[in-house]
Amino acid sequence: MENRTSDEMKIWLFDVANGNLTDEAVLKGFLKYYVCQDMALSDVKRDILYRTSYGTTGVQKAETAVKGALYKYLEQ
Repeated sequence: MENRTSDEMKIWLFDVANGNLTDEAVLKGFLKYYVCQDMALSDVKRDILYRTSYGTTGVQKAETAVKGALYKYLEQ
């Protein structure tokens, strides 16, 4: 299981909150750091809001990125 406090996870959280990732990278990170640890999108939002300085804008960007990537994957 991946360590959720790893530098890699922190970089993913920064990138997803700032819209810097491809859909594939968004999905891989979401699955790796959240889903495989029995967590959900609400946990991503909580981590961004309370563990970073990215604020509500970061939360909105991350939510849009994760939901968008999931919907695109489901439409394949």
